[in-house]
Amino acid sequence: MGRKLLFVTDRHSEKRVGKDHGNATLAALAGVAVGVIIVLLAWLVVLMNRAGPADKAATTPQTTTVASAPATVATVTVQPSVKGTTAPAPPKARGDVRSLPANLFCRDLKAKGYSYVAAIDYWRLHGQPNQMDADRNGIPCETVYPRSDIGQYWAGREIGGAAPLTTGLLCRDLAARGATYAQTVAYWWFYDRPARMDADKNGIPCETVYSVATVNAFWFQ
Repeated sequence: MGRKLLFVTDRHSEKRVGKDHGNATLAALAGVAVGVIIVLLAWLVVLMNRAGPADKAATTPQTTTVASAPATVATVTVQPSVKGTTAPAPPKARGDVRSLPANLFCRDLKAKGYSYVAAIDYWRLHGQPNQMDADRNGIPCETVYPRSDIGQYWAGREIGGAAPLTTGLLCRDLAARGATYAQTVAYWWFYDRPARMDADKNGIPCETVYSVATVNAFWFQ
């Protein structure tokens, strides 16, 4: 009886020892697994801390702003055109004044397209009216038509009613002889607008000899 009890006790002891040994093995394996996980986590932390700025920049998405070049705008001027039409030609200088009524002014003739030569013909045809030669220097319309046209006509011609003086005179010579500014301008026209009488070449002679009021009254009023 004593032997049987001892045997049973030994068998229970073996079972308990085996069970304890299995639990210890599982605990050891669990501890190893936990240790491996901890080591892996520590290794990842070390790697992340050791990553340089270049690696971080490589792994960090960046937003790139691309500056668009300014668009080039080409401005093209298109001339309007109508098929089958051409630009109107400038009016031709008209010359025959015999059909015109009397009492016209120089500005009327110029507005109608008549040349300076035609204005002279009209002036003579109607008895050289003073309304076309207000300063009565024998040169009509001199403040209305271009000076080049007037000079081309009167260069070397006899000026109506006025005996031209000798050539080579200066503005101060004419003023000293008592010539009015209108007479001085007539002299200037007659001798083909000499440069000595218009030093600044602006088409207005003797403007530094006669008063500004006199010169302006002749040319601009």
